[in-house]
Amino acid sequence: MFKALWWTAFVLAGIWAQSFLPGVDLLAAGLVVCLQEEDWLAALWLGLALIFVQEGVGSLAFGYSILWYGGLGLLYFLGRRAFEPESVLFMCLLGAGLGLLHVLCAMASGLLQGIELPLRRLALEAVLQAAVFPVEWLALGRVFPDRLRRHEHFL
Repeated sequence: MFKALWWTAFVLAGIWAQSFLPGVDLLAAGLVVCLQEEDWLAALWLGLALIFVQEGVGSLAFGYSILWYGGLGLLYFLGRRAFEPESVLFMCLLGAGLGLLHVLCAMASGLLQGIELPLRRLALEAVLQAAVFPVEWLALGRVFPDRLRRHEHFL
């Protein structure tokens, strides 16, 4: 029960915070924390919830969030083979990858809808995503409840 309340509060806080940084995903770090903790059931439910939330509040056609969170998972699992999954360096690289992924997913979605997205804005959002992600991950690691941790070595 506590786990469900914690992640619900995280999602609500993330949705609220995203209103201040449109185009930047402030919920992705939560999914990464679930993956780092190897809490596969929580990662599955949180991933599905995030897809529905982001699809509901987004202005692009259905599918962007599936590509986004699927790409996040792929980048995480490929990157953890080469880097320590809990390292700040890996999170910085993952943030940079997410910035690039944002541009690619948005351009692909825009192309499928026949709309042209402003490249300057996409580039700004990508830079913000790359900068904000590791900071958010560090902050989330500090407030993540001990009773939900499976590994002592996470932050």
